[in-house]
Amino acid sequence: MTDTWIIQDIEKQIAHRNLVVMIDPLGQCSFLLPHIQKKKYTILKTDDAYTEEWQKVKEELFIRYEAETKHKQDKLIIYTTRPQSELTFLFDYCFTHGCIDLSNPGEWLRKKLFTSTGLQVSMDSPMLLSAAKLGLGKDLSWWKKILQNLEDLVSMDDEFLPFVSDPDGYLKKLQPDVKRLFEEKLFEMLGQPYRNIPAQTLATEMVNNIFSSLYHNRMGAELLTVYHKWLDSNAYADTLSSYIAKYKADANMDIWAVHRDHCFEKVDLAQLDHIVRHLRDKAEVREKLHIVKQRIKSRKAVRFVPSWWEDVVTIIEFDSTPLASCNTLAKVSLFYTSQFHKLDRAIRNIYAMFIQNENIVRPLQEHYESLNHELLQHWFDHRSQYASDQQGYLPQLLSTAKPGIAIIVGDGVRYEIAAYVISKLKDKCEISTSIMYADLPSETEHNMSALYVGNKEVLPVHKDREKKLLEITKKDITYLNLEALHYGVKADYLILTYKDIDNVGEKLQLGAIKLFSEFENILTDKIQLLLSMGYREVHLVTDHGFVLTGLLEESDKIDANVTGKKDVHERFIRTVQKQNNADWLEFDMNYGEYKYMYMSKSHRPFKTRGTYGYSHGGCTPQELIIPNFIFSKSKEATDQLPVTIINKAELGNVPSDLFILKIQGKKGHNDLFGSQRKIQVKLYVGNIEYLSSDIFTIESESVISKEFSMNGNTEVKTVILDAISQEQLDTTIIKKSNDRDFGGLM
Repeated sequence: MTDTWIIQDIEKQIAHRNLVVMIDPLGQCSFLLPHIQKKKYTILKTDDAYTEEWQKVKEELFIRYEAETKHKQDKLIIYTTRPQSELTFLFDYCFTHGCIDLSNPGEWLRKKLFTSTGLQVSMDSPMLLSAAKLGLGKDLSWWKKILQNLEDLVSMDDEFLPFVSDPDGYLKKLQPDVKRLFEEKLFEMLGQPYRNIPAQTLATEMVNNIFSSLYHNRMGAELLTVYHKWLDSNAYADTLSSYIAKYKADANMDIWAVHRDHCFEKVDLAQLDHIVRHLRDKAEVREKLHIVKQRIKSRKAVRFVPSWWEDVVTIIEFDSTPLASCNTLAKVSLFYTSQFHKLDRAIRNIYAMFIQNENIVRPLQEHYESLNHELLQHWFDHRSQYASDQQGYLPQLLSTAKPGIAIIVGDGVRYEIAAYVISKLKDKCEISTSIMYADLPSETEHNMSALYVGNKEVLPVHKDREKKLLEITKKDITYLNLEALHYGVKADYLILTYKDIDNVGEKLQLGAIKLFSEFENILTDKIQLLLSMGYREVHLVTDHGFVLTGLLEESDKIDANVTGKKDVHERFIRTVQKQNNADWLEFDMNYGEYKYMYMSKSHRPFKTRGTYGYSHGGCTPQELIIPNFIFSKSKEATDQLPVTIINKAELGNVPSDLFILKIQGKKGHNDLFGSQRKIQVKLYVGNIEYLSSDIFTIESESVISKEFSMNGNTEVKTVILDAISQEQLDTTIIKKSNDRDFGGLM
């Protein structure tokens, strides 16, 4: 308010004449000058260096001359640090124009405060002047809190973060008295007497005090407020990370006494190490997980709470009790899709984060495997009820499908991945979920053939499967790799293949796990894109799932002890002769010269050459229960204005590199909320976007013409988008004419 009050006084004085003299004999109010200049006032100042009388007289004469010539039309402030009685050529200005006398700034402030707040001021003048400097930009409520001792004069809420980010630069900007107050406040918070030390040293001591208080959970309310603000700040996030990296904690500290909002990764890792080392001590783990869950619930330190904590809690606290009542395959499947897939995801995340740390992974993996073993026992108890419904799925779907459908056919999209996609899209579209049972053995060429062709026919080449689907359905199907999808792709029946998950998994094995989150994001983004492009339904299906075996010793693998000729794979064995092994599942399945197929009642692989971190082909729920999801656009709350390209015919044969796009808002569209729409134009060559226009508004019954360049291309795809929802409204192909452009001479 200090700056506001001085401007009010100036405007009152300058209202009649464009000049006011500001008298500040002690120079205590010079801090106000920059704020006055911001209001576009011109300031002429007397110079304290002039001590001789003749120098002062000459200077005032020149100032007066400049005021009445060069600045005659300006709003002028003459600031002087001489008492009014000592002025010469400027003396009469104090009476003929305006004068603000700040000879006693403390009294001036007291009057302003009493007038504005009705409160008496008990501060002495030096402290009041310091408060005035701190009060720049503050409102009356701040002054009221200060005057009533409801708030400290120096508050760390707004000042601490700029200070620790640039200690020297921050203190240099402060007036000496304010600087002293600020430093004294910091030493008070440190519980130390004032010392004259470098700014960076003081900042480091303050931050170390915060960190030490976190470690010992003895943070005061004021310091905790400052720390929480730091946690929430994007602007000062790098500063916090820098201080954390330099801080050296007490090696003997109690890791379980640390404040739940701490920012130390080492503490989280130490706590995790303690939990996994005591995993068999249920009481100990329960007690420590209670502390962990309090940290997870905290919304203050969310940036520093590792996401893997929730995965650890999921694994340790997973309740398998409902499995006891799962007396059919359908009930076991339901338990898997409603509950157990979360456990699969949790252990995958642990592998992704800690696969190189056996001390962490091994105990959690063993606990997961004990739960998975229980699931498999129930699963295999009802294996006689298992019947794949994957054969001929796409021909059957397309036989009844109406145009405007897109189908994503994934390779190795296990259920927990698809469930995560649902979690990201559940509030953005309508979703129908069901499952499919994959065919056996669950390998790509076999299961893709089941999806595309059916009738147990296996086509090893994907192009042959696509060709066969066209022959069966007699539909106009457009095939595309999911990664190549972009605005402007228009088809009645669109099938998109997505092979990244399986391909990368087979090549990198467990090394691929860190890439899975990106695969999930791609699926999520492409489903949203398809709905925005106008497809009625987007189906997500896959050939099979997969098993992650995690840490695996040679002794963990299953010996493929087989009589006669055999073909051994990670998850199944083909044989010529019938075998007798109670731990294996037998299938009469002719494949070349082989008559039988055997799978283990386990998630572990058979002994073959190669790695075993990532595998499929077996008979586990993770491999065989696969997603069959349908995503559709939610109904619009209001009727949106239809927008179309109305000169498509002429755009098929444009004579030059430049073309005009004519866009129309549908005539007669009078919906109150849909009479206009913000739109954007995008241009593509192939699937590469080379131009995106500015956003502009089109109204009902209006036509907008926009000129664009083909950028030297002979064919360009144009797409009109809703600028807000990114929905595709219309699209067309622009083709350049083969005729020469004579510039209108013919």
